[in-house]
Amino acid sequence: MKIVKFKSLTMRIWTIFTAIILIIICSISFLYLFAYRNINENARMQDLMVAHGILLNSSDFNQADMFNELKNLKGSSQFLVTISGDTKQISDIVKRLGSQSDFQNNSSTESPKASSKDWLRNFIQNPASFQAYNVKDAESWMAGYINGETIYEKEFRASFQGRTFIFIISSIDNGNSDQSFLVSYMPDMEDNRLLYIVTGVGIVFIFIGFITAKIVAGHIAKPLKELEDFTVRIARKDWKEPILIKSQDEIGRLANAMNRMQKELKLADEEEKMFLQSISHDLKTPVMVIMSHAAAIIDGVYVDSVENTAEIIRDEALSLEKKIKQMLYLNTLDYIMVNNTEFDKVNLHDLLLHIINRFEVVNSEIEWDLDIDKVTINGNTDKMQVAIENILDNALRYVKNKICISLKEERSYAVLEIYNDGPNIDPKNIDHIFDNLYKDKTGNFGLGLAISKKIIDFYNGEIKAVNKENGVSFIIKYPV
Repeated sequence: MKIVKFKSLTMRIWTIFTAIILIIICSISFLYLFAYRNINENARMQDLMVAHGILLNSSDFNQADMFNELKNLKGSSQFLVTISGDTKQISDIVKRLGSQSDFQNNSSTESPKASSKDWLRNFIQNPASFQAYNVKDAESWMAGYINGETIYEKEFRASFQGRTFIFIISSIDNGNSDQSFLVSYMPDMEDNRLLYIVTGVGIVFIFIGFITAKIVAGHIAKPLKELEDFTVRIARKDWKEPILIKSQDEIGRLANAMNRMQKELKLADEEEKMFLQSISHDLKTPVMVIMSHAAAIIDGVYVDSVENTAEIIRDEALSLEKKIKQMLYLNTLDYIMVNNTEFDKVNLHDLLLHIINRFEVVNSEIEWDLDIDKVTINGNTDKMQVAIENILDNALRYVKNKICISLKEERSYAVLEIYNDGPNIDPKNIDHIFDNLYKDKTGNFGLGLAISKKIIDFYNGEIKAVNKENGVSFIIKYPV
């Protein structure tokens, strides 16, 4: 069975509200049926037993007049049963104003006006006790439980003509050979007023709950509708205005979070546009150079020799290839690193020597100052090699005479410092050189440092650039 789902927030709130009320009503009803009614019935039986005992211990049965005024004894009555031989004679011992017998036998000694008022009052208080039944037939039926044996305050609870009675039978010593019995009884009145009141109040609250649900849902839905419209605007890349919700609750915090998201997405959108502009320019330039020199060779109007022109084409093609590889590598790096979580023991000492040996042949005039200790970290050797090579490649691009490399273990971190004696980085840009779109002061575009930072961050490392008095140091920290 599928659970009904409402699209309307009002119906959801009202359904929950109604369900809670129904649970409360059902709980009170079960409590009433299984606890309160049983306790009340026992209390009425005890009170009837007390009244019955008082009559037994009294020679004047007319004292029973006061019992019918008690709450738990409304509708109660008593009668005598005399057994003489095989015959049973039933006789009433009292006639009470407003009692069941008075109402049906019309034998009240009071005025008709007073009798009607008392009967109406009793009927309103205990309507269940006034359901029509024949008193004489009921008393005869109860007398049928007397079998001639001596009985003392024996309790009965039985049904007659669809009506439940509780009654008590006791033998009476009348001083002669006949057997006499006193029977006290009353109809089992089920006072359901509490149940009716709870049900009625519950129904009223269900209707009130619908109105309350509409008000609450409207109060909640209004800012949610604004958030929905704002989300649609963000999806359409409409960055004009932030959403204004002044509440400090969960909806207000959600609105603030969406405003922050809008700023981040706006920044990302602007960076993406700048990236596309920059990359298109940087890729277009070597393509134009290659095409112009190739056309010059074809037309035979090249300025220098064919060999030099071919070398220019080759260099530009290599530069273009490098940029394309970096772009492809950066775009797939996140996927590769997330899906390739194998960690190896990386010997940074050996890895650095391997990388430096390859870079030394690039420029034999550079002085290399090495201070490398043996340090091992957890990571991927290929990725770590790419990260370090990009930083060394950047250092070779700006170095004048000297590159210094040191590797130490400090406080559970492998600290790698790569220094070159090139020009300082503008302090305004030093925190942005690892961004995808960073360009140096010559306007050259590169992705190497961005790739390095992404790899180092993935392995919980840190990287930063620091201006020295004569040069720049790149400091990398890896957890050991």
